[in-house]
Amino acid sequence: MPRSLRVLGAALVLCITFPLAIAGCSGHSLGAIPAPPAASRDIQPASVNPSIPLHVQNFTYWHQGSLAENVPASWMGTWATWAEIGTSQYAAQFHAAGGKYTVVYTNPNYYYVLPSYTSPGKYPESAFGHGSNGVRTQWDGLYGGTEYYLLPNSATSQAGYAGVIAMETVNGGYDFVYADGVSDTLKTSLWGPRQPKPVEITTDAQYVTGMEQLMALSPLPTIINGYNNGNPVTEEEYIGAANIKAIYGEECFTEATRVQSDQYWIDQENALLDTTAHGLYAICGGRGSLADTRPERIYYLASWWLSYDPTYSVSLAEFSSYANVYVFPEQALVPTRPDQVESDISSIKWYTGAYVRRFEACYYKQVLWGACAAIVNPSSTNSANIPQLPVVYHHSLALDANNLYEGGTASLSSTVPTSLAPGTAVILFQ
Repeated sequence: MPRSLRVLGAALVLCITFPLAIAGCSGHSLGAIPAPPAASRDIQPASVNPSIPLHVQNFTYWHQGSLAENVPASWMGTWATWAEIGTSQYAAQFHAAGGKYTVVYTNPNYYYVLPSYTSPGKYPESAFGHGSNGVRTQWDGLYGGTEYYLLPNSATSQAGYAGVIAMETVNGGYDFVYADGVSDTLKTSLWGPRQPKPVEITTDAQYVTGMEQLMALSPLPTIINGYNNGNPVTEEEYIGAANIKAIYGEECFTEATRVQSDQYWIDQENALLDTTAHGLYAICGGRGSLADTRPERIYYLASWWLSYDPTYSVSLAEFSSYANVYVFPEQALVPTRPDQVESDISSIKWYTGAYVRRFEACYYKQVLWGACAAIVNPSSTNSANIPQLPVVYHHSLALDANNLYEGGTASLSSTVPTSLAPGTAVILFQ
């Protein structure tokens, strides 16, 4: 269960990815990382269609500690739909520049005490979990400090969390509250060397009900960090709970140095489909830290397009980049008029083992690039031929290494593969 900690000190952001060999992550498997595409050519200038969005709905970080702090509001408001932002001042600037949704970070389940930082909020002792010996449930030495476990089913913990939200949003400017660490089960929420086990909470029902009650106290709608905190499908149990308007996955289809594959990839796709089908935003966070992130970015994008809904699907491309600006040129690709809208990812699996979704009209920065198709081979062991499709495609998507702020561009390669290695993908254009 990978989990990120983003601590909101004046200039402190910790993004920590945990090892995957723990409860809830047995479905992860290593995917191969292919070489970059062949030499590419740019699309020739064409007329702009203003009825097409400039980019897909995307989520990023701006003035969240040291993340993207030098990027002007005018640029961020143009190229980002959602932004997690550290202060109300910058949230207001993002809105004024045309940005649509602002998000404030909170952590309802864990309380950190570090040499340089302490989590916000005032929590009495009854808000914390304790072992039978009266010692707080904690993880010592985490990031050089201690992480204490907050009981979601405690009235004082719930009241303390409501106080945190009130404090963080008192100056306005925010549209959503982000709740980190919302798990599918009690066991998952207690993962790691966290001792002693709390006696105040013992069942999954207590945990889930407590988290729902806690988040219902928020004056703003909530985004829960859930897809990676257990099984993505099980996390859907929070759909329909009061105040929960979006589910977020911080490692969606791609992880730091590998891709998701096999059953876990299938579960992630179906969780996204279920979220959008219920009218909730599904925020899919691709992540990568390899020296060359382009193959991961293409695998992430193609996988995301397979379950893409223009109203509720939100892209977060958290790949290593200059100045930690997580906005990339491929997010300016907008696929339209899909060949089908599916409710289960198995419906677009072809006889070769590849998953395919075709779009009749695809745009880059509002310029028509023609028909396109996303094709993914999520198997960790088997290659998959690209099936014979009704449309003949002559080009594939090629990317450079830069984020959009650094001048990154998307272009077309004349290389069109006939098969995909395990854990790879391609986006084809007519």
